Amino acid sequence: MIHPVRLTGKPANIARYYTVGDYYTKDGGEHSLWGGEIAKDLGLEGTVDPEIFKALLTGEVAGQQLGRYKKEGEVQHHPGWDFAVSAPKSVSVMALVVGDERIVAAHEQAVGSAIAYLEEHAGLRRRDDGEIRHITTGRLLFARFTEHASRELDPHLHTHVVVLNMTNQAPGDPMASLESRAMFAEQMTAGQVYRNDLAHRLRELGYQIESDPRSGLFEIRGFPRELATSFSRRAEDINAHAGEHGLRGQEARRQSFYATRPKKEKIDLGGLHDRWVTRSRPYADKIEQIRVDADKVGERSLPGDKATAARAMLFGIRQAETREAVNNLGQMLRLGLASHVGEVRLADIRPLADEHEERRKLLATRQPTSDQVHIRGRTTKATARMEQTFARHLALAIDDARPMASADRLLARLEHAGLNPAQERALVEIATSRDRLTGLHGVAGSGKSTLVRVLVEAADPGTRVVALAPTSSAAAELGEKAGIPSRTVASMMASGGSGITQSHVLVIDEAGQLGNRQAQRILEISRETGARVLFLGDNRQTGAIEQGKAFWLLQRLGLPTAQLMEAVRQETRAMHTAVAAARKADYAASLAALDKIVSGADTEALAKGLVSEWTRLGPQSRRGTNILVLDNATRIAVNHQIREVLKREGSVAAQDTRLEVLSPAGMSDEQKHNARFYSGGQVVSFARDHPGQELVQGQEYRVVGIGRDGNGRQIVRLVDEHGRLLRWDPRLGSARQVNVFARPEDRSLAAGDRIQWRLATKELDLKNAERGTVEKIDGTVATIRWDRGSRVQQVDLSRFRTWDHGYAETVYSAQSKTYDRVYVLAPVRSGMVNGQNYYTAITRARFGAKLWTEDVRQLSERLTRNSGEKTSALEGLGRLERDGAKAVAARYPDALRAAREQQDRLRHELHDQQIERHLNRAHPSVFLAECVARLLPLTVRMDDVLRAILERAPSRSHETELEVQVRTQLVVRPSEPELGAERGR
Repeated sequence: MIHPVRLTGKPANIARYYTVGDYYTKDGGEHSLWGGEIAKDLGLEGTVDPEIFKALLTGEVAGQQLGRYKKEGEVQHHPGWDFAVSAPKSVSVMALVVGDERIVAAHEQAVGSAIAYLEEHAGLRRRDDGEIRHITTGRLLFARFTEHASRELDPHLHTHVVVLNMTNQAPGDPMASLESRAMFAEQMTAGQVYRNDLAHRLRELGYQIESDPRSGLFEIRGFPRELATSFSRRAEDINAHAGEHGLRGQEARRQSFYATRPKKEKIDLGGLHDRWVTRSRPYADKIEQIRVDADKVGERSLPGDKATAARAMLFGIRQAETREAVNNLGQMLRLGLASHVGEVRLADIRPLADEHEERRKLLATRQPTSDQVHIRGRTTKATARMEQTFARHLALAIDDARPMASADRLLARLEHAGLNPAQERALVEIATSRDRLTGLHGVAGSGKSTLVRVLVEAADPGTRVVALAPTSSAAAELGEKAGIPSRTVASMMASGGSGITQSHVLVIDEAGQLGNRQAQRILEISRETGARVLFLGDNRQTGAIEQGKAFWLLQRLGLPTAQLMEAVRQETRAMHTAVAAARKADYAASLAALDKIVSGADTEALAKGLVSEWTRLGPQSRRGTNILVLDNATRIAVNHQIREVLKREGSVAAQDTRLEVLSPAGMSDEQKHNARFYSGGQVVSFARDHPGQELVQGQEYRVVGIGRDGNGRQIVRLVDEHGRLLRWDPRLGSARQVNVFARPEDRSLAAGDRIQWRLATKELDLKNAERGTVEKIDGTVATIRWDRGSRVQQVDLSRFRTWDHGYAETVYSAQSKTYDRVYVLAPVRSGMVNGQNYYTAITRARFGAKLWTEDVRQLSERLTRNSGEKTSALEGLGRLERDGAKAVAARYPDALRAAREQQDRLRHELHDQQIERHLNRAHPSVFLAECVARLLPLTVRMDDVLRAILERAPSRSHETELEVQVRTQLVVRPSEPELGAERGR
């Protein structure tokens, strides 16, 4: 683990801290060392000299003084950064308590690998002709200090790598201050480089390890967890402080690190070692056995396996692209390393990354995309080509449809529609367009749903409008408002567009949440069937979970788009001001316009204050006021606090029923395909049957571990409700047909509770994020009155476990909904705090919004710095103009002409098939007769072939190999899973 910290204080104090010691007396076992390319130039090697170190911290180097001169003549120079590299707890104990000095050497070597990777990203910032340029130098000067104890004086093997604030482009060049943003962006990858290198060296020493491929963390196998906890008082203090103050993420935990620092205590290392041995005595046999087992294996060389390295690198690339179209190369390397800790090192997979670039499968980006720091931005050729197909679809859609409504019908409907002028213009533009693909970009609350309702009413007879959305709740919301059938985009994709014809209009709400893959499939369905597609969305609202910002990209590539820039949802001047300012990214002005902001406390206190204010509202006001949070952990905490208050006041019954709930494990499709990412206690269900593996649709299976099949491939061991053990290969079948849940958690439920459904369930006709009120509980069966339609339903919550308390809601699930007022909890250090989420949250409200955060100024700066916008391959490659629809049409006229002819043939064939299916349903006997008539000639010919074979071979003992194959293929028909397995192989 690497924790970078900016150094503060006087150089003399900093130098003393690292060279002399702070918590205990240093001895010869803890060495220091100069390092970096610049150290070689300066002739610095071996043990760090305190006086030279202090001078360098002041910015004095090679006769040059770095820094800024103040008016008083004083030089202001930032000394540098501390990149602290820490060993896992089991490694520290085996090295320092058991005394295996080989592990200390392995740690030192692994630290060197990690810092060498960081040095590659060293750079400086230079202003040329008014423009700031970032130049990568790859040259550092640093001092390493290895220590053996934590501030709590627990065994803690770690190395402080103090990076001096200086760099240059070549030996002898003048020094400049170091630009550290690239190193900070890559510090997580450097940490993974360290762990993989260390784990591999431990295996070469004979130790076995166990790792988590999702986090990339590892420990020595067999190490007692109780002892690790006993020697982790520092971590316990940090975790307790972080939990108490609602701090999450590495940056937030760093705050807890400093807040929980204990007082210093001076002791020598010999005395410390005696303490450690005494404290570990109850586990002495176990840890000694680990050392004995390692000695039995003995030291050995473990060269990297090329096949494993290839799998790791490919996984890293694919996993990175599940969320973003453009990633730093380091992100891909980190994910690949984390998936195979101890099996591959950076040296094993880096040449493969270079090979992918040489073969143009990985492409280097040149332009900024979103507001992420892309020092070595990469996208794949596959992603870039997917985005390029959008322009081709747009070019093919031009003048490829009939207007949705005639002028007469449209004018007649507009007279009584009550639309404002902007809505009327947008409606006319969309309804009269002859383009098959159109868009409506409207600010949040601009009346897009109302416009769709009027469009449906004005549409020509025979037009069939269907509401689609990425989430089932958003689709249902639009369907209900517009009076049209609704379904999710995923459902449409799964059906392959079955039943869709040229008479259909697919209206996709919340199109900003569409990922690239979803958008591409919808465009293909439209091209094949001739159905029109109308995209509705707002580029400023929360984007897709998956890779891409398809709606934004379609507009940039030439999607004909009507604009609605006037919000009609907000009904107060203050809310209009707050929303308008947020759209302009003027977050200070937006925050100032909110009804109320509460700050100056930690997250837990802020949550209590929010809950207290909400529970003081009357029943009617509560129903119209929604609580919005940014992540599920905060949602669960706020829900718990609200229940406690409501139970005290009697709104929720005192008698609780304890039930289990299932929450998504958050695994990507790439992770679902790899057995190593499953862990004991998880629950798996399937959206379709797998007869070959005896897996039944809808049934829950518990993961009990990972195993291997007869070919040595990893499989997942499952247990069904009857205790039967099943072996499942997750590589077979579609990952999108698999739901993976974390370990079941307990929830208390009582009459009066609000409940939210968290997975669309067709059997119950429930959408994701639907909410209702529990009216009664009888055992595990709850009687629930759902908000949608006020329908009452009895649900067995022991069978259907995908629910949770429904008081607070995440911003993502609230998108497309409207409330009178919203209460927003926005912890500054949450990774989900960004401009899109903030804008989406406040635009849910009609009359007012109140917000709780630790510091308003810091929140404003965070929102400005982090827009939340997704990345685009074409934007990063600088190809938006070149790959636009008009440019593509001009560049490839013959190819487009051929594509239009092909799509016309496809539609005619589809039309003929639909007519045939209709006739077959109407006259099944005729259909059967036609089938028999078609099969009869084939049957006669096959009969002749078989008779000839049998005449040549009177007994099977004389069959040739070919004849056996013919007979076998005629008699035995492989099952569907076997065919799938064959295709997989």
